[in-house]
Amino acid sequence: MKTKGVIKFIGAIALIALILYALSCIFAPKYISENKEGRITSEFYREETPLDVIFFGTSTTYCSVAPPYLWHSYGFTSYTRAGDSETMWQTYYLARDAVRHNKPQVIVCDMSSMKFGADFFEEPANRKNIDGMRLSKDKLDCARASMYEEESLISYVLPVLRFHSRWDELKAEDFRYAFIKPSVTYDGYLMSYEVVADDGEDTGEEIKALPDKSKEYLIKLMEFCREQGVTLLLVKSPTYINWYKSYDTEIRELSGEYGVEYINFDDHKDDMGLIRSEDYADGHSHLNIYGAEKYCDYLGAYIKDHAELTDHRDDPSYAGIWDAKYDRYRTDMTQF
Repeated sequence: MKTKGVIKFIGAIALIALILYALSCIFAPKYISENKEGRITSEFYREETPLDVIFFGTSTTYCSVAPPYLWHSYGFTSYTRAGDSETMWQTYYLARDAVRHNKPQVIVCDMSSMKFGADFFEEPANRKNIDGMRLSKDKLDCARASMYEEESLISYVLPVLRFHSRWDELKAEDFRYAFIKPSVTYDGYLMSYEVVADDGEDTGEEIKALPDKSKEYLIKLMEFCREQGVTLLLVKSPTYINWYKSYDTEIRELSGEYGVEYINFDDHKDDMGLIRSEDYADGHSHLNIYGAEKYCDYLGAYIKDHAELTDHRDDPSYAGIWDAKYDRYRTDMTQF
């Protein structure tokens, strides 16, 4: 009798867990018709080939690094696992998760998020960057490091506990895409054709210090990559605002202690041929498709100069998959 009771109890718990999981799939935002950056984290797990390079950073990265274009131009495989306001602590745990699932030769980390301190909390961005992670200790640690006091850790395991109030906002796509979702990114890249001319002032010469929490997690990332035998390259994507030379000084000091390369691409915008009035979707920080390809031309060459990556374009085990990715990328460009 006791055995039957235990079996019934376990069965009831399993059924409740299954129902909560199904409800979470229905109630959680789908990020398909809008806020597509929320799909970047989870679409990473769909990669079919080993990845040579994985990119991390904020929205300035997922708007500027196009893996299909890099494949076509340089022959290495990559994924842009950047996120909306992705903090350095999120980058650290996302990198750990990525290495466990698809270990790259190179990690390229954009430093734009280094300006976020311990007091930075942005739940919508947290959800977009963390909810799509597969359940693991790294996901739980990432949520703990990111959430504010009013949030509950269990809601990052069962999103229905956070999004149940959406019951009167549910649309057909919430049911249609509850369990199977289409790919909406281009290996983590989101293309934009918007052109905004902005001749505003660049960031001034004011001296600002980097927050301690970001420096702590940058050190953790450098140590982790060294332990894993992964080449880490630190970059600063080309923008016109929200950056100070004092940031560069601190990053170079930290990275120099670990023998990690750092380059600020703000200093190379002219070399790339970037034109502020033509290549930015917001006039200062986020590149449109025209600027992104110029940046990728320069970035791809930089990566090849700093890492011995194989050109897979003549390898049929890679070419069939990645040529199709590039064809989709190029075809979708013509629809705008």
